Amino acid sequence: MPFIDSSSRVGRSQGASIFWGLVSVFFAAAACFYFWKSHENEITANKFRDEVYTLQDQRDTLTAEKDKLQASMSNSAGQLKSREDFLDEKEAKLAAQESRLDAIAQKPQAPSATTPKKFNDLLHRLSQDDGVDVVTRGSRQVLRIPNASFFAPGEATLKPDGQALLTQIAQSLGNQSDAFELRIESYADTDPEAPAATPPAKTDSKPGDKKDKDKSAKPTPSPDPAAKSPYATGWDLTAARAAAIAHYFHDQGTLPFQNVLVTARGDSQPIVTSGKNRARNSRTEFSLVPVPGAAHATDTAHASSSTTPDASTDPLAPPPDPPASTPSSKDKDKDKANAK
Repeated sequence: MPFIDSSSRVGRSQGASIFWGLVSVFFAAAACFYFWKSHENEITANKFRDEVYTLQDQRDTLTAEKDKLQASMSNSAGQLKSREDFLDEKEAKLAAQESRLDAIAQKPQAPSATTPKKFNDLLHRLSQDDGVDVVTRGSRQVLRIPNASFFAPGEATLKPDGQALLTQIAQSLGNQSDAFELRIESYADTDPEAPAATPPAKTDSKPGDKKDKDKSAKPTPSPDPAAKSPYATGWDLTAARAAAIAHYFHDQGTLPFQNVLVTARGDSQPIVTSGKNRARNSRTEFSLVPVPGAAHATDTAHASSSTTPDASTDPLAPPPDPPASTPSSKDKDKDKANAK
């Protein structure tokens, strides 16, 4: 049996123990490294997963916004299309109206009544006065006269000068009053008119004073800002003035009353909206409009039949006179005997 050294056997076993210990330590370190790396990778994966979820949410939000914008664009396109169709329809109607008007314009027009020369002369003469204008509205001339020529400030009673002016206008129609309708429109300013102030009392003047030289001059009443108008609005004032003009034409009887049309416009159509010339807004406008002969004849016949009721149908008419009695033969014999 060979001799085995015990020291070498011990050294060999110690070396193996050290080797396997190192191997164990290596595997333990490798396991720790793998565990640490796996944990780090898991953290990174979770982070990436959260980012993916965030991006997916953002994508869903953008997709919803895109769908909303597409729906809005579709709705806007539908509205635009409907508006275009509406405009096309209106343009077609307008073209049809223009064609109809052109056709009417090309038709021969019946001769209309010629404006009386006296009325034209009156327009020309009155247009020379201050504040009086003659404007063209359509195919007719309109005479604008300040209300100060007819009424005192804030009042609706015709002045004598205004009555004379209305009489001139009525007389200017001459014998053609049946062929025209006299349209009168009363306007007011947007600012209410204050009634005129009470004129100051007359003061005694010495003979030879300059004031005595012009005794015919009358003091012009000026508006009193402190006075309160009895008319609440400009329409009320123009309505009262229109009624005064209507009553004057009805009472003086120069014109057929059914051919006079008086309208109150209030402050609806001012000529001047600002500045010093706003007094022009308070005005009365006169114009002539031809009246068709047949319609006027019908109206006249209807008016005459309505204004002269039949005595048989009018309960207020006086009873008819009894018929004259015819004398009998006996009455004749009595008369002969009396005569003898």
